[in-house]
Amino acid sequence: MLRGSCALLLCWLSVAAVAAPKAEILEYGYYQFTGQASRAENAKTASGYVRKGQAKLVEKTQRIPVEKGRLFGFRFRITGVDSNVGLVPLELVVEHPPMKKPDGSVSKGYRYPLELKLQDGVVEDKTGYSLNQDYELVEGEWRFEYRFMNKPLMEQRFTTYKPEPEPKP
Repeated sequence: MLRGSCALLLCWLSVAAVAAPKAEILEYGYYQFTGQASRAENAKTASGYVRKGQAKLVEKTQRIPVEKGRLFGFRFRITGVDSNVGLVPLELVVEHPPMKKPDGSVSKGYRYPLELKLQDGVVEDKTGYSLNQDYELVEGEWRFEYRFMNKPLMEQRFTTYKPEPEPKP
């Protein structure tokens, strides 16, 4: 019985070592890729792929004009994870306005697990969405949430809107 209790205690201690991370959003708004962005398939997302690359913040805002190619999101930091943990297991949950896809299906969001690399006890990363397809150009509320051990860790919200056309002189 004692051996089982010790194993249980060790298991609990290892979970407790990673069970209390803290997250902060460092910046948010819309971004611009600063170089070539790579594209990888991800069937879980609304578009079926993700784009990765270096991006810089263009404007800090939660109101995002709907324009083809618009990239919006946020940069964040996670601390409080045991530095012996190499990868932090997270789940990204995204809710967005309904998008009617070319195949006739409607997407209202997506979720998928991911692991982010811990460096010197800290995770720093960015996440967001790029409006590249006509069906993605929708107005409404967006919610990005990272979950750790099935509990909310951080959340960022955006509102997409169609900008008024500029008057012609």
